[in-house]
Amino acid sequence: MLTYIVGPPIRRPQDFYGRSREVARFFEIVAGKQTQSVSVLGVRRSGKTSFLQHVSNQEVMSRYIPNPRDYVMIYIDMTSCRTPNDFYQKLLVKLETRLSGTRPFNLWQSPDGQISLYDIETILCQHPHRRVILLLDEFDQIHTGSFGENFLIELRAMTGVLDYELAIVTASYWDLYQLGTHIGLPPTSPFYNIFYPTPIHLTGFGYNEAESLIRQPAAQAGIFYSETEVANIYALSGSLPFFLQAVAARWFDEKLFSEPPTFNTILGKIVLELAPYFEQWWRQLNECEQWLLMEVAENDLRTANPCTTVAVTDARRRLLAYGLLEPGANGLVINGTIFASWIKKYGTVALEKLDVKPETINSVALRRKLIDLFNSEEVRTICFDLQINYDDLRGESRADKIRELILAMQARPDGLQRLLDVIRAERGEII
Repeated sequence: MLTYIVGPPIRRPQDFYGRSREVARFFEIVAGKQTQSVSVLGVRRSGKTSFLQHVSNQEVMSRYIPNPRDYVMIYIDMTSCRTPNDFYQKLLVKLETRLSGTRPFNLWQSPDGQISLYDIETILCQHPHRRVILLLDEFDQIHTGSFGENFLIELRAMTGVLDYELAIVTASYWDLYQLGTHIGLPPTSPFYNIFYPTPIHLTGFGYNEAESLIRQPAAQAGIFYSETEVANIYALSGSLPFFLQAVAARWFDEKLFSEPPTFNTILGKIVLELAPYFEQWWRQLNECEQWLLMEVAENDLRTANPCTTVAVTDARRRLLAYGLLEPGANGLVINGTIFASWIKKYGTVALEKLDVKPETINSVALRRKLIDLFNSEEVRTICFDLQINYDDLRGESRADKIRELILAMQARPDGLQRLLDVIRAERGEII
C-alpha cells in the first residue's frame, strides 16, 4: 500500500492536507453575494492542480457553501489548449455535460473549428441561476500558444454579462500582469479589474499542517514517527507539500526496509533525486531572485549584486510569497535544507552567467535614436515584429509612442534586447 502520494494531483479530500486558510479564502471570494474572479499563484510542485481539484469536490464545497448544487465548477488544463478555439471547444463540451438535463440545448452552434465566445454565452444565458466557476489550470501556458490580448478581453467580457453568473480562477506561476504584458495586453486593461486584488499564494505549510501530512499516512501503515523524526523531515524538505511528501516517503521506506534513517543519509540521497524540480524553479527565476537565493544560502556571496535596491526588494517579496524563502530566527532562510544544498552545489553555475551579460542597454539613448532615425510607419513595423499593437500605446505623438514602447519592452523578460535585435535587423548596428 502506498502511504504517500508523491507526484500526481490529490483527488480525494481525505488525502488532502493543509491549505485550510487558502480554501476558506477561495470560497469567500467566489461564493460571496456577488461572485468574483481570483488568481492562484505558486511555483511548480506547490500543489496548484491539487488545490483546484480539492475546491471543486462536492464534499468540500458542501462544507463552505450552503447550496453547492447551484455552483458549476469547470476545470480546464490550459496546457491542452493551443488556440482560443481549443479552449472554447473544451469549455462547450464540459458545459453541455454539466448542465445537460436542466434545459434543452436546441440552439444553433458554430461548426467545429469555429467555436467562439458567442457559443459559450448562448449556453450560459440559459442558466441564469447557476454560478459557473472556470478553473483554468496552468494559465501561464497561454503565452506559448496562439493566444493574444483579444482572448483575455473576451474572458473579461464573459464575467460582466448580467444574464448569467461566471467567475474565472486562474492558477499559474506568472502573475496576471506579467502574463498580460508578455502577450501584449496593456497594463491599464480592464481585464485585470475583474480579479480580486490579492491573489491566493500557495506558499508553504505551517508546522502543524506539515506534521499531519508527515505522521498520518505513515500511521495508517503502522509506522509512527518520533518528534525528532518529524522535525528532521520538515527541516530537510521545507514546507511545500510535494517535498514534504517526497522526503517523508523516502524516510518511510528507509525505516521499513533498510537501516534507520538519519538526517544526513537522507540528505545525501535525495538532493539529486529532487534536482529536476529545483532546476525548473531556477529557470523561472529572474537574475535578482537567483542572486538573492544564493546570498541567503551561502551567506558570503562573492558575485556582485547585479540588481537595484528596488529590484532586490521585489525579489525578496516574490520569493517569500512563493515560499522559496521563509523568515528565520536571524533573518531570511531557504525553505528546506535540500533546496539550500542544491543551490550551494548547482546554483553557482547558473549564477556565474549573471557576470556575462550581453550588453547594457541605455533606454534613454535608445529612445533618442528611435526618435531621430525612425518615422511613424517604421515604428509601427517594429511594433508589429514585437507583437505589440501600436495604437494601444499611450500618447498621440510619435515620441510618446516610442517612450511607451520602450516601457512595455522593459516589462518583458529580455524585452529591451529583443527590441534592439529588431532595430538592428532593420538598420544594422546603429545602436
